[in-house]
Amino acid sequence: MKRSLLLLLLIASSFSLLTAQNKDIPGGYKDLGSDLPEIKAVDGKLKTHTNAEFKNDHHFFVVMFNPTCGHCLTMTKLIGANSTIFKNNHILFLASAPMLPYFAGFEEDTKIHEHPEMIVAVDSANFIDLTFTYQTLPQINIYDKSRKLVKIFTGDTPLDSLKAYAN
Repeated sequence: MKRSLLLLLLIASSFSLLTAQNKDIPGGYKDLGSDLPEIKAVDGKLKTHTNAEFKNDHHFFVVMFNPTCGHCLTMTKLIGANSTIFKNNHILFLASAPMLPYFAGFEEDTKIHEHPEMIVAVDSANFIDLTFTYQTLPQINIYDKSRKLVKIFTGDTPLDSLKAYAN
């Protein structure tokens, strides 16, 4: 009986240790209030963009997308057509590395390259792995001027919803 009780106690304490360790696993970047993870984004001209480039006193938008996704094309065109709303904001369109060959067509279709405040790049620091919620694309993460996560939108997002964070 003592042996069974000891074994049960050992199993229970091991479980609580595992649970405590899981709280320390990176990935809390999906929670509101989380810090902006490291960004290392490479654009179609092979220029690298990092967190330092996106510092200012305005909200920062990170749009995780696939350049062959219809919803992503529509959302990008909507943001581009209303670029004056976002003139003070940095907007980073971030895709996974295998998508780089599709950028030329995406940029041609959306004319996004006409907006210097908007950068289209591939992720080279696992930003997407840390922040993607595995819902509908595009996923738009919005960070405040302190670069804390304040909102996540997924899928088709009305312009008015984004406008609330543009300043």
